[in-house]
Amino acid sequence: MSIQYFWFIAVGLIFAMFTGIYPKDMVLLFFILIISIVLFTIWLFVFNSGRSKVIEYGLELNEQGITFIDFGVKVTLEWKHFEGFKIVNRLPRLIVLKSSKSNDIKFSYYLFSSAQRKKLFDYLESK
Repeated sequence: MSIQYFWFIAVGLIFAMFTGIYPKDMVLLFFILIISIVLFTIWLFVFNSGRSKVIEYGLELNEQGITFIDFGVKVTLEWKHFEGFKIVNRLPRLIVLKSSKSNDIKFSYYLFSSAQRKKLFDYLESK
């Protein structure tokens, strides 16, 4: 997550150089960004529970198909349309679940731990 915010900060600094924003103002904006991140993290730990819990990322495998969850938004790929998976080795590294209906599911290779990826790949290869 820190690497992703690095790009926001880098772009912000470059933007500041060309717009005349003073470094003091950039520090203030940086602290506002940090406070926002901390508050969002606290909200996730304290209030994100129970029935109203937001699932950041998840993968459900059942008899009907594969469901990928991205911050509560679910995308389902039925097994009859599943054509396999591939690993895209570029930046960012991706796992692509291919569909015959051209609505492929793509997610980061590093979204799950190596043990979870191994279980996922073993399960998908058996399909």
